This record gives sequence, C-alpha cells and structure tokens, in this order.
Amino acid sequence: MSDSVELTAPVPETKSKANIRLILGILSLAGVWGMLIYQLQLTWSLNDQYSHGFIVPILCLYLALKSKSKEEHDRESSRTSQSRAWLYLGIPCLLALLPLWVIREANSDWRMLNVALFICAASFSFALLYDQGGFNRAKMLAFPILFFLVAIPWPLATDLQLTQWLQGRVSSLIVNILLFMGHEVRLLGNVIDIGVFGQVGVDEACSGIHGLQASLVVSLFLGFYYRLGIIHRIIFCLAGTVVALSLNLLRAFSLTFIKIKGHGNLLHDPLFSLFGQDAPSLHDLAGWIESGGILIVLFILARMAGTHNHRNTEDEEHNDWENLKVSPPIGFGMGACIWIILIFTATNLHYDRRESSMEKLPRLITSFTDQSIVTEQKPISSLVEAQLHYEDALSVEWQERAHSKTNPYDGSSIINQEAEYWQGFRCHWESGGACTSILSTHSPDACLPLTGLVQIDPAPGTRPKTISVPLQNYHIPFEAYEFAQGNKKLHVFRCFWPNKHFKGKMPSFPSSGYDFRGRIQASREGRRNVGGTMLALCIANAQSLEESIAKLHRQVKERLSFLQDDS
Repeated sequence: MSDSVELTAPVPETKSKANIRLILGILSLAGVWGMLIYQLQLTWSLNDQYSHGFIVPILCLYLALKSKSKEEHDRESSRTSQSRAWLYLGIPCLLALLPLWVIREANSDWRMLNVALFICAASFSFALLYDQGGFNRAKMLAFPILFFLVAIPWPLATDLQLTQWLQGRVSSLIVNILLFMGHEVRLLGNVIDIGVFGQVGVDEACSGIHGLQASLVVSLFLGFYYRLGIIHRIIFCLAGTVVALSLNLLRAFSLTFIKIKGHGNLLHDPLFSLFGQDAPSLHDLAGWIESGGILIVLFILARMAGTHNHRNTEDEEHNDWENLKVSPPIGFGMGACIWIILIFTATNLHYDRRESSMEKLPRLITSFTDQSIVTEQKPISSLVEAQLHYEDALSVEWQERAHSKTNPYDGSSIINQEAEYWQGFRCHWESGGACTSILSTHSPDACLPLTGLVQIDPAPGTRPKTISVPLQNYHIPFEAYEFAQGNKKLHVFRCFWPNKHFKGKMPSFPSSGYDFRGRIQASREGRRNVGGTMLALCIANAQSLEESIAKLHRQVKERLSFLQDDS
C-alpha cells in the first residue's frame, strides 16, 4: 500500500521550473497591461483632463503591494489550484486581443476600445490570480485592478455634455454673484460680458471637469489608504466632488473679479521673470492652487475620517511582493508571450500590405509672413487639441493691410472685423493617428451651427460641392460651405491632404467615422490612417460664393506650398 502511495504522489516542482513559471506569468501579465497603457498614453499626453493617467499604474502597483487578506492561509492552500481559470478565462481574453488590436490600429481614438481592452486585461489578471490563490486572492486585489478605471477616458458624448453643462452652471453662478454685488454684467452663452473691460470666457478648464477627475482619483486612493468602509468611501467621494466644484467656482469667480476690476492683463501675462525665465500667469497659477487645495482638503478630511481606524505602522511600511506573483503553467505563459508578439506582427502586416501600393505625397505647409497682410495668431483650446489628437496645429487670422484698422493704444495694425478677412486652421497627423475618423465628423456643418451661424449651402443631408485648386504639380480638392449670421456671410473651404494615397484617386475627406460600421469596415479593409494635413480656410464678409472661390485660388497660390521629402 505504501508503494502505491509513493507512485501516485505528485512530483515536487523544482525551483528552476517554479521560477520559469513566475517569469513567464509576470511577462504575460505585463504584456497585456502594456498594450492597454500604450493605447491610453496618447490621450493622457494630449488631454489635460486625463493627464493623471501616467501616475495611475504606479498607484495601482502601490495599492496591490499594500493589499492584505484576512485569510492568509487560503493563499498557501491554493497554490496548486486545479480550477484552470487560465484556460476558461485567460485564453479567451488573449484571443480577443487580436481583433481588438486590429480595430485599434485604424481607430486609435475610439474610446470604447479602451473599455474593451481594460476588460481583457482585468479578466486576464483575475484568471491568473484565481488560479494562484483562489477567490480570496482575486477579491483582495480587485480594488487595485479596478482602480485603473480612473485613467480610462469617459465616453466622448458624456464627456462633452458634462463639460458643457458645468461651463453653463459656473458662468451662470458667477454672473448672478456679480449682479448681486452691483456690477453690470451679462451672460452670452458661456462668455461673461463685463462691459469696457472686455469679456471672460468660461472654457473647459474653468468648468471644473479637471478638478472633478482629480478629486475622484484622490478620494478613491485615500479611502483605501485609510481603510475606510464602503459607505464611508462613497460619502468621501461625494465630499471630494463638492470640494472640487466649490474650489473651481472660487477660482473662476476670482479671475473674473480681477478682470472686472481692470487688471485683466494679470491673467495671461507672466507675474514676473527670474533669470530670463517667465513665471506662470495668474490664470495658470490659480489652476495649480486649485489642484493643490483639492489635495490638501481631501487629505485633511481623510485623516479625520480615518482616525477611528487603528493602523499598524509596521504593516503599512511593508510591501507584500507576493501579491504580484502569478505562476500559470509554463506552456500557457510561453504561449501568451508569443501570442502578444504575434498580435503586433500580424496587425502591421495586415495594414502594410494595403499601404504598400500607395503613393507618397509631399506635405502641405502654410505661410503667413507676407508683409502685405496683418496676421494674428489665435490660441487653440485644450479641448480642441484633445479631440483632434494632432501632432502640430496653427490657428490664424489675416487681412489685407489696406482693409485693417489702427490700434489706438500703440498705433499697430489690427484686423478690422467689419471688413473682409480670412481665418485659417491647419493641423497635421503622422501615420497611425486618429484623423480618419475624426475628420469625418468634425466638419463645418456639424460645428459652426453651434456658434450661431446658419448653414446656407449645402442643404442639410447633402454633400458639399468640391472645388479643385491647382498648386504646383497637384490639384487640391476643397469642400465648399456657406454660412450666414444676420447680413454677414462666411464661406468655408476645407481640404484633407494625406501623406499617402492610391494612384488615380483624388484625396478627399473620409465618409465614415464614428459610426460602428465605418470603423469595422476600415479595420477589415486595412484602411489605417496614413496621416496627413487638414486645412480650413474661411473668408468673412465676402459678397458671393463665386468671388470667394476666386480669392481662394489666390490664397492657395500665395499661402500654401509643398514640402518635398527626399527620403
């Protein structure tokens, strides 16, 4: 009987084999999360609202190291778990990454992909954790994994609607307070008109959306750190929301009050210079003070709420690296690592095969340095920058010097808004950006009516007429739109000049973008964004469309050129 027992006893795992399982498990886990972080890093770098995303993976790692299980023995007893969650949950997650990554290559701006990739990464992690330590270990590390959600952008429609709603509420409250104080102000949309001192715009930065995001991150982190109960954490998050919105209202009101007192130059001019370096403006400094105030107030509230919890200082200083260990079967770990490499390789081959037959075009560039015109460069809001995801952009207004007027303060020439003048916006994407889907929806007929302009041509639901304008050895196709506001007219001409295109085809704007069918079709056909330049030229106060088209030809000849790339 004893011999029989010896023959059926499991063979102890060697240390080298255990180390191989551990290394492959960590590499596969890091690879899956790395794909998600790579997808999100563009939004984190371009959108200030989600710039905190870069520190979220570090915070998640910290939370995982500090997580404690009340039933430590369960971890030891389940090291040889036979649940095989890696088979039933891990493998489907890995397989799902291939179509998701193929779709992502043509639609890197699609926010729903972020959610899908997170679900795969989180499910893959829970599968490995469950095999390594059962339900208790998966439950123990659930919060550190789910905490990563604070770094994932909200759905675009929800994001914009909330931002616009907050802008309206903040501007309305400020106007009511100023009227109560006896100041003559009026509200024009989200712009506060304060008479002789000009106007103050409540943009997305002053809406409070940034502080709201920051308060959510800080509230959740401090709630975990101070071991608050579930109910207390919910209340603490609500308190963080109130603190963030209140401090943002105080900040926006203070800046508006400074403007109404005739010191508006302090808002955007550097406060001082030191050793040739300009200090931040009061507007930027107020934003930093708001963020610091949110952190300080929430820290104080968390300390007050957590005083009843007796925390072991020695335990808090201890990092439990065992929490990060996962040891799936060697075959699964090795296969997962190889599969992730194959996903990148197959995706690039899928798109490169189609792009190999495309012709490279020279880059379209603009110039507004002519001495015969008056030029004013316009700032581009961070919201536009976050939505378009471009590499570089320029917004400018210019006017023939003969039509300009003189600034009474310094004698310089400035643009006369009552006469004919031009507006231009140019942005450029390199290969792999998100311009294909963005340009199909960010069109003049979708954006300009929101500013109060009425679309005259084309009729809603119809395609705009295309005007081919020659430049050097190419013809640039411009879409033509006509808008009106009272007696004034605005003619808009926009074009998209790609970095590559198929021979014999005229470059044009994509006809499908944010709709699900268009995105999937682009991925299936291998229509990755190859990059390019979008240019919008608008002429205001022109008499007719025919006259505007004639002047468009002249502006293209004088302001545009091609940059030849010898490489």
